[in-house]
Amino acid sequence: MKPERIRDEFEALAVRLGYTIRYEKGDFKGDACRIKAEKVIIINRLIPVNHQNYAFSRIFAEENLSQISILPVLRSMIEEVSGTTVDLFSQEDQNA
Repeated sequence: MKPERIRDEFEALAVRLGYTIRYEKGDFKGDACRIKAEKVIIINRLIPVNHQNYAFSRIFAEENLSQISILPVLRSMIEEVSGTTVDLFSQEDQNA
């Protein structure tokens, strides 16, 4: 699946989860936040689409998506990022 299509699917997932998506310029990759009661995802519009998809993956790795139907390619990307985060914490615990 093309990166642009994957981004479109991530955007659709964000809307299903109640997020507003904003593409802005700046010195950041992307993240989610709350502005008052609104859940917002802000993505740097200047970074390549693959990096935008990675930002979406990181954001959704923090969500409980177990009861939501998601395309396998999206779930795989999210789980990959989630697995990487867990491995990093495991290594820090072992080195402490």
